Amino acid sequence: MPALVRERALSAATIAIELNSWLEAFFELPQPCLPSCSHLEAEAAAQQVRAAWALGQDPIPNVIRLIESYGVRVFSLPTDCVEAGAFSTIVGETPFIFLASRESGERLRVDAAHELGHLLLHDGAPRSRDLEIEADDFASALLMPRSGLLAQRLENAPIDRILSAKRRWGVPAIYFTLRLRRLDLISGRRYNQAVNELTRRGYRRKEPGSLLARESSLLLAHIFKELRNSLKMSPADLATELNIHPSLLSECVTGLVPRGLDGGGEHSASLRPKLSPVGD
Repeated sequence: MPALVRERALSAATIAIELNSWLEAFFELPQPCLPSCSHLEAEAAAQQVRAAWALGQDPIPNVIRLIESYGVRVFSLPTDCVEAGAFSTIVGETPFIFLASRESGERLRVDAAHELGHLLLHDGAPRSRDLEIEADDFASALLMPRSGLLAQRLENAPIDRILSAKRRWGVPAIYFTLRLRRLDLISGRRYNQAVNELTRRGYRRKEPGSLLARESSLLLAHIFKELRNSLKMSPADLATELNIHPSLLSECVTGLVPRGLDGGGEHSASLRPKLSPVGD
């Protein structure tokens, strides 16, 4: 990628990592608790993750909130470096995923699962085409488990059936069709016909008529709410603490906090452990 885009993305990631360090000094955040999968192939690793996290064979309701609950920190990238795409890293023992803020809801789920695959399978190894394919295979198996798809009886499914089923699993239509092909649920000829038809309908670049909202971060929503209510700190105050412009802070959480930087307002008991200010 262009050097300028790469440097912008790395700078944004650095700010997000510094933000996380500051937050960890004030809050008890979920600790990293990822299963060991580096010895497994992608399909087996995805099955192990689903078993370890008690996901069964159903669609994952919210990928971002799921991986956050197991200690992965998720942040967004500014619009001026979206060409970098999603990427991930581990700092100390804390895994981070950075997502492009302009992606569709379906693509965002795939990107998050793809980067989780890198974190679990590749142990910081330099990225290569083979590793990208493996992370893709992991994401596909995690989001669309074999048994779950077999139960839907999708053998040689027509386009309308594919579009209906892909909405259930929350993934892009062409991505879903490729999974059906890899599981031999559709023939090579039917796969090519389906992809050509989906391309003709505009699914190559986006998901026409999608009603799937972009996933948000419950962890960040809780954090900004606690900053406001418990520490009496506004986002501008936090930016001052980090010695950055408030717009840079905003870009770290763009699309991840339901109501921008006002703290969200959603409630859930799904975070493990419970988020609370240090010392409470």
